[in-house]
Amino acid sequence: MFRAKHEEMHKNGSFNHRADTVTAEIFKSSSFFDAHDLVQVKYEMLRAVEKDNHEISSTAASFGFSRVSFYQIKKEYDENGILGLIPKKRGPKGSRKLKDSDVEFARSLVDTHTKAQIVSILNEERGIEISKRTLERQLSAKKKL
Repeated sequence: MFRAKHEEMHKNGSFNHRADTVTAEIFKSSSFFDAHDLVQVKYEMLRAVEKDNHEISSTAASFGFSRVSFYQIKKEYDENGILGLIPKKRGPKGSRKLKDSDVEFARSLVDTHTKAQIVSILNEERGIEISKRTLERQLSAKKKL
């Protein structure tokens, strides 16, 4: 019944891998509620506290979260609405070694210098230590945008 939905949730990162920790009665009493749907679990947890006046610690635990996680989820919801309940991609969000201005500087040197020379110039003039391959990746990534 939920197979296609679960496959899509796996792809978009909203699959609750800890569905077995959700013990809230609402997820046991109706097939509409899916403990594998992380966005739905978070929303229903917030609703239970806000609208049904349930106690935070025990409610969070019954939805598979800690009290601290509840407050983090509530903060995201308060700031971003329902979109705040969608899990964010983990890991670096961009270049950690080069700023956009560094990439533009390097790009201005591409026609007159080798990549090895550009790496050396970045190190000497800007104090940036990167490999030639990192420079190549950054130049190609920024061109695609």
